[in-house]
Amino acid sequence: MRTTSHAIGTIYYPDEICFAFNPTYIKITGCSSTSVTTTVATTAGKSHQQISMVYSNTCVINIARTLQLLFDTYNIVNARALGINVSVQAGSSTFGFHTVAIWGNIAPGEVFNGARTVRWFMNYPMTISIFTGDAFEEKPLSLSVRYDTSPWDYTFDHTFRARLTEEIDVVGDERKDGLFLRWIDRHGMLQFWLFEKGVKEIKNDDSGNELTMNYVDQSGNSFRSIKRQQSFFSTNTQYLCATNVNAEEYTMLESILTSPVIDLYHPDSAGWEPVIIVNTTTKRDVKVLQDFECRIALPNVNAQSL
Repeated sequence: MRTTSHAIGTIYYPDEICFAFNPTYIKITGCSSTSVTTTVATTAGKSHQQISMVYSNTCVINIARTLQLLFDTYNIVNARALGINVSVQAGSSTFGFHTVAIWGNIAPGEVFNGARTVRWFMNYPMTISIFTGDAFEEKPLSLSVRYDTSPWDYTFDHTFRARLTEEIDVVGDERKDGLFLRWIDRHGMLQFWLFEKGVKEIKNDDSGNELTMNYVDQSGNSFRSIKRQQSFFSTNTQYLCATNVNAEEYTMLESILTSPVIDLYHPDSAGWEPVIIVNTTTKRDVKVLQDFECRIALPNVNAQSL
């Protein structure tokens, strides 16, 4: 956190870059006012205001939920980082600061935007996410380009020591068969993988009422009081597998298990269809290469209705 002395008091406030799903506090000590008004706004003008009470000259404000609400969830794939202006007002004094909020979170010990190896599925639309300091940039992949990943030297990883430029290595994969998914991982980056298809489960269920009908066929035969179900729908579950992945790839693939934004690519229409990960428990062995398995639920299919 950053710290400053101000007419309001001593203010502890978020770093230049923060994650919206981590606790994001503003703490004020030595404040003589009875309340503090905090306004959190995007650079595009969308804003939210909250009032916090001061107790024993101290006020603690968590703006994490406010940051989350400022993201456009219908366009989250294209806007996963927001420029945020925060205004803190107590009495007649106002303090302001700027931060960049990322739609994600980070755990202790994790590296953000660091060096990594990316498998490029060359027959599918795929980009690589690189954080530039104020936004995510989706760059086209190339086997002949090495990508510099970091706009800073000391933030989030390798704390307290300088480091060399970190790069992304690209490995080409020309496979065509399978199901191609993209999702947003916990660090706000787009991830892609071509999964092998496993078993497909179709579960049907009835809907509506059971109808009693008097039915006469084309030959004039009469069937009295027959019953038909008014309608049915089905839920499709698809098993997926990524075979013989290394430890780095397995860790990346695990991020799909907690992602609320997963899309399935349809080559015929060149479009993306939202899908849902099925609740499951995965077991990871200590092996050099192993398989990663998961299941996705496709949207319900409604048939005819009487």
